[in-house]
Amino acid sequence: MKLAVLGASGRTGRQIVELALEAGHHVRALVRSRGKLQLTHERLEYVMGDATDAAAVQRAVEGCDAVISALGPTPERADICSTATRHVIAAGARRYVAVSGAGIDVKGDQKDFVGKVMSFLVKTITGAYFRDKVLEYQLLEQSPLAWTLVRPPGLVDKPARGNVRSSLARSLGASITRADLAAYTLACVTNDELIRKAPFVAG
Repeated sequence: MKLAVLGASGRTGRQIVELALEAGHHVRALVRSRGKLQLTHERLEYVMGDATDAAAVQRAVEGCDAVISALGPTPERADICSTATRHVIAAGARRYVAVSGAGIDVKGDQKDFVGKVMSFLVKTITGAYFRDKVLEYQLLEQSPLAWTLVRPPGLVDKPARGNVRSSLARSLGASITRADLAAYTLACVTNDELIRKAPFVAG
């Protein structure tokens, strides 16, 4: 497959790119600077630009079978996830898998008391970042796109453990390694059972 990856130079995005290449996919990485990723591969193509730039997203998405977003809000652009999602939808993408967060509420959730408290705390503490992720979900829900939102809890910078658990109803743990999250997110691209779903994942 040919995959476009947004947020490719981030700590999770980089691992998604590496795993995709290892799996034999062709990858088009949208990055603001080549120096941030520093990977070279015959099946890796770079598109220079910002995910908030519609033209840059269009160049990255065009001709790809699926788009993966590992974007996260930044102090400079608290609305980067929802803005990029608008651009991906407008670019005519067919399959979109994006990393969201366990604190985001989605139709059909059956969160227990701890899960509801987590959502409240995330909403209260992160403010604009939380609203960005909520809007990202709302935009996808209203679109015809074949999307999947992956909802992880706290992210840990450790080697993969291979113990990923998932649920469409509630969070199953407090953390997951970025390596395991990257592997799960990549696998979602070819999992039709998760189209227009938002699975929780945990390690």
